[in-house]
Amino acid sequence: MEKIKTKVLTLAGIPLAIEPAAKMTLPEFYTLLKEENAYFRQQLLKYGALLFRGFPIASPDDFAGLVTHLNVGSFVHYIGGDSPRKIVKGDIYTSTEAPPSIKIPLHNELSFVKNHPRYIHFYCETAPQTRGETIIADARKVYATMNPEVRKLFADKGLRYVSRYYYKSQIMNLLNKVQRSHKSWSEVFETHSKEEVEKICHESEFELKWNRNDWLQIAQVRPAVMAHPDTNEMVWFNQAHLFDFNPRLLGLWRYVGAKLFYCRRHTKWHEVSFADGTPIPRQALYHVMDVLDSNTVKFPWQKGDVMVQDNVLSMHGRETFNGPRRILTAMTA
Repeated sequence: MEKIKTKVLTLAGIPLAIEPAAKMTLPEFYTLLKEENAYFRQQLLKYGALLFRGFPIASPDDFAGLVTHLNVGSFVHYIGGDSPRKIVKGDIYTSTEAPPSIKIPLHNELSFVKNHPRYIHFYCETAPQTRGETIIADARKVYATMNPEVRKLFADKGLRYVSRYYYKSQIMNLLNKVQRSHKSWSEVFETHSKEEVEKICHESEFELKWNRNDWLQIAQVRPAVMAHPDTNEMVWFNQAHLFDFNPRLLGLWRYVGAKLFYCRRHTKWHEVSFADGTPIPRQALYHVMDVLDSNTVKFPWQKGDVMVQDNVLSMHGRETFNGPRRILTAMTA
């Protein structure tokens, strides 16, 4: 294709970087996305992630226009997700408000819910000066390099995720002032209506229970692996390692703090087990984390970059960083 040039950005073969062959205006870029849509979709299925670099994306509106013209599904809200995020405009969110000192491990977006997004898009509005990469991995390679016994155990048994959210709590508000983390159910479901929450939970096949003091408990049983709906390739697709609060995930002191803070069962933020309720061996979870680490790919952000990921074929996370950093995100299905 004459209007663009491509190259694989890392030795791991992901993402495919796409740059303009010559200076291009924003309308010209949008036209290119529309006219060559079949090509971009084909490359996304092959590589799992595309990085658009050097194109005139300079605002959240430009980013939203890119997502619209790429046309890999319609915008979806971040309903049911509990990563701390802010709505920037319309269907554009900040990628996360988690403290910069915390590493966010690899995961597929909302892999613990039935109606997960098919694609996730990231826009670099402010590039970090040190670290702060959005780490990624090929979920096909993660599946292939997993210990066969561990993979079979997860695939055969499936997973049950449990989350609990408050409504109004001075203690939780204080926690979030110290470290933005545990969202309220009104933030998770973007409503203050219990009836609307119950409707969303029913449509999404969540188990629902109202605990005392208006705490909400939701649970969902989901597979740990899946076949891609278009290519039929098997992928690792779960977040068990993020729902198990353990020393390796949190670090020793955060782990001790979490054990003390969430000593009351009805307030414990996350839990995970196999679908039949049996516990997941911690060594199995640690093996999963080892495999994810061994498949991690990173590259430095540049201002104006947009990365588009097939949310089934590829995973993402975030490195720690210092200084300013602003990455926006949108999801489509």
